[in-house]
Amino acid sequence: MTPSTNPRIRVREATPADTETLVDIHFDAFKDNVMDQLMYPGGVSEDCKRKFGGRLFPPMPPRENDGSASAAQVPESLLYVAEYVSEDGATEEPGEVVAFAKWRLNRTQQTEAEWNHDLQVTTETFGEGCDLSVVDAFIGEMNRKQRDHAKGEPALYLSILACKPGRQRLGAGSALLRCGAELADELGVPCRLEASPIGYTLYKKFGYEDVDVLDTKVTETWGVANTDGSNWGANNAVALAGPAAEGVMRTVIMRRPPKKATV
Repeated sequence: MTPSTNPRIRVREATPADTETLVDIHFDAFKDNVMDQLMYPGGVSEDCKRKFGGRLFPPMPPRENDGSASAAQVPESLLYVAEYVSEDGATEEPGEVVAFAKWRLNRTQQTEAEWNHDLQVTTETFGEGCDLSVVDAFIGEMNRKQRDHAKGEPALYLSILACKPGRQRLGAGSALLRCGAELADELGVPCRLEASPIGYTLYKKFGYEDVDVLDTKVTETWGVANTDGSNWGANNAVALAGPAAEGVMRTVIMRRPPKKATV
């Protein structure tokens, strides 16, 4: 378990018993995001929830513990939760799971055959009721942008960071990011992610640098306007790409260089 600057936040590895809680946190955290509303136009079906839960703990190919090159080339899936515990965090009793982070670790350089492929966007993967065309235009395009910049480099990739509504600003997201940064620094590899409009500022605080932007033309493509002044990321990565145009949702491709591990 990893301590946080908030003594009531504790980080631990997730277990399959956490699945239902993590599914709920994820979809609650992003329910007001316009892209999630477009991806799940009829609401998030039970099948979509099941499929997402299955992706949290994917079956991993056997990984030999012999230190061989082939063993190191197998990407590892890492899933951590942040718990909010009572009083000063001294208790070993389980706390309330308030956030989670899903990472993928590539320890060695991948070959082009290993990294140069598209995300498989299918109903079997994402579930009934999910608009696959939106998923490909948004998540698929994020994956392509990240892929083309990373080119399979050894790195710790953040796939998801989600916090339970009503439990933000407790330091849970920061604790999870710190956990990932410490691991990456220990291994001497960079971290990579795709920043949502809301998460961008937090990632900058942890040393992530702008690499590229994905400007998704929400209004032009799907006819949805930002009528309530929601944060669509217009002012993120301005030094790199200028302000985003009206009707655009900006996602920022980011990379954190490895730091020296502290002893």
